[in-house]
Parts: sequence; C-alpha cells; structure tokens
Amino acid sequence: MTSKKTLVPALAATLLLTTVLAGCSSGSNNAGSTPGAGQASQAPAAAAPTTIKAMTILFGNPPATDNNKAKDDIEKRGNVKLDVTFVPSEAYKDKLSVAVSAGDSYDLLLLDGGKDDKYTNLVKMGAFHDLTPYLENTKNLKQIDQAVWNNTKVQGKVYGIPRPRGLYGGGDGNLIIRKDWLDKYNLPMPKTLDELTNALQVFKEKDPAGGGKTIPLSVNGVDAIGSPGPFAGTNPMQFAFGVPNVWKLDNGKAVRDFQTPEYKAYLEWLQGAWSKGLIDKDAPVLKNQQQVRSKFMAGVAGVFAGNASDFTETNVAKLKQVDPNAEIAIIDLLEGPGGKKGVAVIGGYYGLWAIPSSVPKDKVQQIINFLDFSASEENAAFAKTGVIGVHASELKDGIAVQTDDQKKQFDLDKPSQFVLENKADPYTYATAKDPAILKVQKASLDVISKAGIENPFLSYNSQVASKNPDSYKKMSAVMTKFVLGESKWDDVQKEIDAWTTGLGAQITKELQDQYNEDHK
Repeated sequence: MTSKKTLVPALAATLLLTTVLAGCSSGSNNAGSTPGAGQASQAPAAAAPTTIKAMTILFGNPPATDNNKAKDDIEKRGNVKLDVTFVPSEAYKDKLSVAVSAGDSYDLLLLDGGKDDKYTNLVKMGAFHDLTPYLENTKNLKQIDQAVWNNTKVQGKVYGIPRPRGLYGGGDGNLIIRKDWLDKYNLPMPKTLDELTNALQVFKEKDPAGGGKTIPLSVNGVDAIGSPGPFAGTNPMQFAFGVPNVWKLDNGKAVRDFQTPEYKAYLEWLQGAWSKGLIDKDAPVLKNQQQVRSKFMAGVAGVFAGNASDFTETNVAKLKQVDPNAEIAIIDLLEGPGGKKGVAVIGGYYGLWAIPSSVPKDKVQQIINFLDFSASEENAAFAKTGVIGVHASELKDGIAVQTDDQKKQFDLDKPSQFVLENKADPYTYATAKDPAILKVQKASLDVISKAGIENPFLSYNSQVASKNPDSYKKMSAVMTKFVLGESKWDDVQKEIDAWTTGLGAQITKELQDQYNEDHK
C-alpha cells in the first residue's frame, strides 16, 4: 500500500511546475524603524545552535558567501546556523518543484505563490507540518494582521508563515508621475481622472522627453491567467470608475468585475486614451511591470502605476542622470465619476514559509522560534543597518547612517536577506533613506490605508479556474481589440456572456460555496 508521504514527492513537482510567480516583491525584507541594531539582547540560547537549511527567492545579486559579517551576527544572536540557498527569481519555480518533490532536502521552503491551489493541494496531501500549535508562544509573528492569517489558512489551520507586506494597494496601488513635467506646463497634481487625462494630453502634445519619444502613460499587457483585460497596471483608473476588486457581493450574489457597467466605462476610457496616443504603443506586448518601470526610469514615460517604494532617493538619482530636472511624485488616490476611488485590499504577504513534513517534530518549534526572532524589532533595524560599526554607524530616525565604505560592505553582505521573516509593518513600502521622501511615503501609505476595497473571495481558490488557465484568454484578446478600436462592444459582451454561462458559472459556484461555508 502506498503511503501519503510517498505520494507527496511524486505529485509535488507536477503541482508546482505550473505555479505562477507572484509579482509583488523587492529583493529585501523591508522593515520598520527601530532604535539600533546588532546591540540588542541575544535570543535565548538553546543547548546548541539549530541548523536551518532554507530556500528562498532572490531578486538581484546574492549576498557574499565568504566572511559575511551580517550572516555571522544574526546566527549568533538567533542561536542558529543558516544554510540558505538563494535562487534567482527566474529559476525559482523549477527549483522549488524539485525541492518539494525531494521531500527531505530543506527544513524551510518559501512558497512564493502563496495560498494558491497548488499549495492547498500539497497541504492536503500532507507535504507540510501543521504549524498552528507551534505559534502559541510566539510574540512577533502574532503581530501579523489577522486578515493576513485568514488569507493563508487551509481548513482553518496554519501550514505556512506569511511574510507580511502592505495590506493596501500592492505593487500598483498608486500612480507615479513626473512632477517636473507637471510644473513645466503649470499643471496641478492630478486628483481626478479628468485632471489626469488632461495632463496626459498635455504630455502628448508638448513632448517633454523630446524627439517624439514621450509616453504619457506606460502600462503592460496581461497574461490572462486569473484575470482578463487589455492592460495591467491600471488599478487606480479601474477603482476611479467604481470597478470591484475582482469580485463583489451584490445582495449575496457573486459578481465579477468585468460583469459590471463600471468595467465597460473603464474600457471606454482606455479606448479614448489609446485613440489619442496617450498610452504606450508597446503596451500590448510588454510582459511585466518592470518593463513599464524601466521606461519611466529611462525618462520617457510620464505616468505609471507603482507604489510608495518607487519614490526613493535612489530612483530620483537614477532619473536625474537622464534628466537633471526630473522630480517624482505620488498620486495617492485617483478620484473618478461620483467621487469613486480606492486601492485593493490584497493578501498582505509575499510568500509562505512552509516546513516539510519530513522535518522532525522536535525541530519545528526551533525553526518557528527563529522566524519569530527574525520578525523582531531588533532585526527590523538590522535589515536596515546590518552590524553597527561594520555596515552602518547608527540608525537615526529610522534611517541608516553609513559611510561610503560601510555602504559598500552593506551592499556586499546584504543583511536583510538573512532576516528571513520581516516584521509586520504598515510602512513596509516606505523604504527611502532620505527623511523628506520617507515622510511622503508614509503619508501616502496612511492615505490609502483608509480607502481599501476588499475582494470577498480573496482567500479562496477555484479548481475549475486552475484547470482552465486560458479561460480568460479569448476575452482578453477581444477586450484588447476593443481598446485598440478594432472591435465593437458587442464582441466583448458576447465573450463576457459566454464566460458567465460557461466556465464562469462553475468558477463562481466554487468560490461562492466556499464563502458561504465560512459565513454560515
């Protein structure tokens, strides 16, 4: 008879090979401001350091492997020996599949896709420890918002520790705009959709980038997996029209965003903007937000959807190399007809730390204890300063004070990469080291935290949707043609109706049933 644990490795690779990478993270565990680092009391010592072999995703260059003072410091304070495999983001999906299928390769794995159906199936197959009983005496992990825990639980239990991020807006919650272009033409900071549209038209006519290179609004195409539509990076505009955050409940009945009249109005706005040349002509073929961001940083785009972390002194400096007059500003909320506006209330985390069921039970608590220690105030500061005297001189007003040599060593050792679990912090995306910019970032995050729009089905998964990843492909293609002026609205409505009476009916029922079960 085949055991459950024998089945796990055999099926895990197949399940995870189709995992879609979540696109909402920078390469570091951004932390909140705390007084000093590397000077706090050492974690309670165990009989011997716990060796933790972990695998995590890497954006950018890896930390130094030899004589890494940051790694040495956190190991000493946390009473652990860390063996961390940093896998580049583009290879992570395949490496994770291999690691899970092996079953006993790691003590700790970052499931970057979060609570998707692959993760849920692996949990039900017994691939990971139930961590619920191990969280009882934690201090810092309990600071994670209850909504985030709810978004990650499977059958009411915790099988993965969420790495907390902002709950509001996500990677494209705000619009980032060239303030110097606004000032150049005496334009106000856009607060409404009409003011934004006017600014885009002026950018198009005046061509501030020169040589006809100006892109008023930069967006990218969608992959049509999980969500249809012509473009990604347009959430602020959608919410300005009153489009739901993917789903809404209307008198208890599930309604998808594209089934609403507000979505039609949003597409018509895109159609008008496209016809006037206000949207990047390359948008349909751009694959991701990073390509959009690159156009902004190259000095040719006037507006793109990002978040507070895009407004940093580093980005300003890069942009000034292209245009010495460049200035960046954040449009916190864009107001549409009837005063509608908002940002998405998202999962509030990026990735789940799971402990494979092959790890001995007596080691599980030690791993959880380290994650709890990792999420402490002192390590929030450590992520910013590294070792005081080596990577920074001090932490002043939440900002690391560094000499050039210290900054160079910090960039080599990358202390934040060893803070495996970041501290729960509403200002996760406030990453600036310049006090004035940091103040703007925090103020923006405060504003959007009061304008969240919830998706009632956020924490649920549809097996039908997962088995039919192309279910929105045809709809997306027709929507794109409509925006480009190549098809009529009737063509779009036909595809919406086909989805609503076909696969959509099954997907809707699955999600509604899960919701109803939880809200009896």
